[in-house]
Amino acid sequence: MTDNKPLIKKIDKLNFSKTTFEVSIDDNENIIDTISIVKTKTDDNEKILYTLKEYFPKVDGQPIQQSYFRNNEDLFYQETRINEEFKSIFQTFVNKDNEIVNAQMISIASESTNDTISMKYDYKYDSDGKKESLFITSKTDSINSLDYTEYNKKGKPVLGYLIFDNDTLQRRKMKYLNGKMIESTFEFKEPFRITITTYDSNEKIKSEILYLKINDTIKKVSESTYDNSKYENTELIITKNILKDTITKKKKITAHNNVYN
Repeated sequence: MTDNKPLIKKIDKLNFSKTTFEVSIDDNENIIDTISIVKTKTDDNEKILYTLKEYFPKVDGQPIQQSYFRNNEDLFYQETRINEEFKSIFQTFVNKDNEIVNAQMISIASESTNDTISMKYDYKYDSDGKKESLFITSKTDSINSLDYTEYNKKGKPVLGYLIFDNDTLQRRKMKYLNGKMIESTFEFKEPFRITITTYDSNEKIKSEILYLKINDTIKKVSESTYDNSKYENTELIITKNILKDTITKKKKITAHNNVYN
């Protein structure tokens, strides 16, 4: 396993490449409130190396998440801090081929014993050496879990399950066209919900539909559209709540060229 600390120190010395503000807006596109701020560092090929995400408003602490990525954009270290009382750390470890083989999640609370979950990555390959599937197994004193992913011949994930103690809690399915993801479907057991997301030719989100089970009937409860064609460096997100017959609007505004550090 490799040590993550030298990679973190190297990335920390870089300037931020861009900052993205997510804000809520009214019908006249006036800003109502700031939802989150994400600062990003990238390499010369625009691959993400580091993100710092701050969530607002500050209620019972301010969630802050730092994520570090390898040069293939695999996540290798992530720290999420809610307040001074609690934080969690997730990190992955690779072999000599830069392939993730182990990971661990550590939950740290000031008034309790640290909780650590260890994960083992097991890959299966076809006769040509192409990745067919990935089994991620986790064990604690009380829970055994399995996260299974199946890949197509181009190495893209197409199917997945998350299983806790033989109970399937999540199902996911991805569709592609010309090697690009065009749709993903996530189904969750508790609470039951289905999210269907569509993507454009650059694999950016176009729309997202949420289904919930209401009185034993699956109903579409909300639909969001994502539009980045109206303004430069700005994405407009409009969400229609079908049950409440309301519409909310958000913007993601991105500033480039190391303006914010």
